[in-house]
Amino acid sequence: MSDNVLIAELKSGGESVLYKIVDGFSGYVFTVIRNFAGGALPAQDIEDLCSDVFYKLWLHREDLDEKLGLKPYLSVCAKNAVKNRLRQLKRPLDDIDEAEIPSELSVEKTAELNEMMNCISNALAELSEDEREVFLRYFFYGEKTADIARALAINESTARSKLVRTRNKLKDYLKQRGFDHV
Repeated sequence: MSDNVLIAELKSGGESVLYKIVDGFSGYVFTVIRNFAGGALPAQDIEDLCSDVFYKLWLHREDLDEKLGLKPYLSVCAKNAVKNRLRQLKRPLDDIDEAEIPSELSVEKTAELNEMMNCISNALAELSEDEREVFLRYFFYGEKTADIARALAINESTARSKLVRTRNKLKDYLKQRGFDHV
């Protein structure tokens, strides 16, 4: 079942689809939380945060955009859940960006964010498979460059170089399309 269908059913209030989403995405959410926590949280906390992410998904189901899919929303929720838990524990955030992504945006900001996400999606589609893989593993899955290099059987310096080049390509792509604030 596609993300579009899942989101549409979720918006209509179908609780059974939430169970399908949990079954289909719990591994992904667990991985994102574990990677962003960087070993700072015990397994029980990670499981609790996974539940919190899906609870937030249910609470904010009306705000979901079918075009963006579930993974970006779940990834942002997971990242914010880790940041909040680490703040509660007063542990350092290390690699996690301090900027909080607001859960309730104005209509204008939401439209701008949707437009940017579509633009990013188009830009990622134009990248080579290697560039896209390194970029997504680092920014969406929160993997460290050493882990990415090991998984792709490349040098860590090669992974970092691909990451820098890809980030610069994406930045140029967005600037060419009017996103000057990136």
